[in-house]
Amino acid sequence: RTPLNLQHMVSSIRNGYRFFQGGKFNDCRAAFATVLTQIPLVVTMGRNEGNEIKEMLSICREYITAIRIKGEMAAAASNPVRSTELSAYFTHCDLQPVHLLLALRSAMGTAFKNKNFIVAASFARRLLELPDMSSERNAELRSKATKVLQKSEQMARNEHELNYDESKTFSIDCQTFMPIYAGQPSVTCSYCESAYADEGMANKLCLTCGFCTIGVKTIGLVTG
Repeated sequence: RTPLNLQHMVSSIRNGYRFFQGGKFNDCRAAFATVLTQIPLVVTMGRNEGNEIKEMLSICREYITAIRIKGEMAAAASNPVRSTELSAYFTHCDLQPVHLLLALRSAMGTAFKNKNFIVAASFARRLLELPDMSSERNAELRSKATKVLQKSEQMARNEHELNYDESKTFSIDCQTFMPIYAGQPSVTCSYCESAYADEGMANKLCLTCGFCTIGVKTIGLVTG
């Protein structure tokens, strides 16, 4: 029998990244979901590898959440409020810089189209601050973001009231895809740490990892 090791997980994570970059979101979600189920079986060679595995667990959670939000965005495309909110939450998933660039570009376009100029300006600024935006291959996007920022600052208002405050720390409710701001009550999955505002989700199956019970108090993933 061949035990799972860190290199197996690194390869699977990279596959997930490639699927995400290529827009193959179902394949991407499946890749990260597989990693989540395999992580507890990985044989690590010391504490450093154990810490890397814990980081991979967080990566899987963030990408699966992002993909689920992406699906909700498609369903809410005709709703200017909800589509703008979801695109905003999408940019708060902890993604690789190249993938965050894609998320910010999408959110900027959605907010601007729906005349939510305050948040459109915010996304444009965040986009322009990304190191990769200085690259020549992103010259066209850099020009577009600059124009959106200038126009949005001129308009300086939101057409719709949004449940989104970028100045506050929040986690994303993995059931409703709404923000859970710091200090608000919530229950979490003890394995992948997905958060849920509805305490009635306790003792139910986590919607992210799909195999751990929400709200059960355990020490989570143990590494040697």
